[in-house]
Amino acid sequence: MPDRSGLRYVFTGGGSGGHVNPALAIADGVRAQHPGVRIEYIGVRGKIEADLVPKRGYPIHLVHARGLPSVKQVIPLMTFALATGAGVLQCLWLLLRIRPDIVVATGGYASSPVLIALSMLRFLRLSSAYSFIFEPNVIPGLVTRLAGRIADRIGISFIETSRFFPAAKVAHVGYPVRQEIGSVSRENARIALNVPMEATVIFAFGGSQGSRSINRAIVDALPVLLERKDLHVFHSIGIQKSPEYNAEKDTDARLKTHGLSGEELKRYHRMFYAHDIHTLYAASDIIIGRAGAGTITEICAGGRPSILVPLPNVSGDHQALNARALEAGGAAFVLYEEALLEGQQIVGSVNSRRLADIILSLADTPEQREDMGEHARQVFDHNGLDRIMDQLEPTSCNGADRSPRKTSPFDTLETVSGLSPFQLLNRVESADEAMIEAIGTDYLTYKTNGYLTNPDWTIRNVGVKLVGLLKFTEKIPVLISMLQDRTPVSRLQRIFGGDYQQVGFIRRNIIRTMIQLDQYSPEIRTALRASFEDPYFEVRSTSAQAVAYLSLQIGTDEELVSDLVKLTEDGSFEVVTAAITALGKISDASFIQHARRFYLDSNWKIR
Repeated sequence: MPDRSGLRYVFTGGGSGGHVNPALAIADGVRAQHPGVRIEYIGVRGKIEADLVPKRGYPIHLVHARGLPSVKQVIPLMTFALATGAGVLQCLWLLLRIRPDIVVATGGYASSPVLIALSMLRFLRLSSAYSFIFEPNVIPGLVTRLAGRIADRIGISFIETSRFFPAAKVAHVGYPVRQEIGSVSRENARIALNVPMEATVIFAFGGSQGSRSINRAIVDALPVLLERKDLHVFHSIGIQKSPEYNAEKDTDARLKTHGLSGEELKRYHRMFYAHDIHTLYAASDIIIGRAGAGTITEICAGGRPSILVPLPNVSGDHQALNARALEAGGAAFVLYEEALLEGQQIVGSVNSRRLADIILSLADTPEQREDMGEHARQVFDHNGLDRIMDQLEPTSCNGADRSPRKTSPFDTLETVSGLSPFQLLNRVESADEAMIEAIGTDYLTYKTNGYLTNPDWTIRNVGVKLVGLLKFTEKIPVLISMLQDRTPVSRLQRIFGGDYQQVGFIRRNIIRTMIQLDQYSPEIRTALRASFEDPYFEVRSTSAQAVAYLSLQIGTDEELVSDLVKLTEDGSFEVVTAAITALGKISDASFIQHARRFYLDSNWKIR
């Protein structure tokens, strides 16, 4: 390998640990091989790289950047354009001053202004820097896709990612593991953490930002877990602070409700971010986390058993499929998030009782933990960083992938992972029993829960339909909450006919789903009565149809009869016909007197 000493490198990537950590792993690899190189980092103000990069000994320059918002959000789009424009100007000046020989980008919106600035300088022939993009996700962001057209080389973790880039530039390299992972012994790690050698150590984390569902499940499981005097829990809650979720305040409030003793709290070790995560990996007996490429690669590198909670609604559904692959290989257990009603919100939640049961079962069976750890080691790919280092040698990159990567279980993305929510719905509607059996009810439940909590109403609507098709009766409370949700849309959306966040199509389909589920309860009755006054006519008519369908379970109900009689005055003939039909099912013969006025109605359906 030629001597690279004296060359100047610029690394960029961030916004989350999933982008910063591979950048640092590659930078460390470069520095280890060529101690004389100059490495500088460009990141975003206020993000995690501002803390992590200097601790690694690299100078960092912080620029403006924002994530790309929805095209429907005008003001956020303007803010994005202004921030990115300012960031590009800053990066133009930085690149002209540093004059890098090699630029390495690992994605995230921190990379955007650097890549845009580099493309401008190359177009103006003011830079000849060799550029390498490492894309750790299945589906890259828009800016990364565009930058891939000018990049000299692109390294990917997932085979499926290659379709977004020119084939001649792509190398399937795997994932770079930081050098410190696996560098600490179990004994030294426990000494550093002041934990007894004989203790059972649990380490739970949800990435740099943290995970609300994992955090809450861990805290809610503590009363059961900490009854064991030998058990210690290390919990990285993340740095997330937003109007929707503040990790610190939410965790503190939840802890107070459980009334843990002082002795128990001494065995619960909370932190915002796991700066010494390699020490925590080494000290742990069981690891709980998400199932992104970085997390599972590092868990497998240390040979630890894990409980994986896939993040729903991610590109290509790679987290769920990664987790399933490890579970099938005997290296992990998988817990899926559920859509649960919390106050007036529907949120993703992890079953804390189930989590505690799995942890305690593993705590009682060290031989199972050892077996799972060995399976994890067997699927770990040791050579990801070496392949990436090879791609940073411009003279070696001739358009061919010279160092092919062996296939691992993480690459076995099942056919369904490529299906959109609407395609998956069509497959289920077609009663493809072989497909349903192949992917499992647990996976379909996971997908349905993820759809129900999705901010896009069209995808939530798919979740509602799947509940009915798959007979998930346990989701009735969630459906009722959605049906009764009267959160208004913005003024602009109201101008174009919108009313509530749970749009009329969803409200109608919730009632259709209740018909499919063939369930009736006081809560459903209340929801149906309220729906008789819904502003969308199809909701009113479908509610009446539900009464007709459920009439045998309803029996005699004078209040429902009175409601339906009022509906016969509705301005929509669909509502009137549905109300008359329902009245024919649940009213007595006295309704005939009300029905006479419809005998000569101008609408033939009403007659």
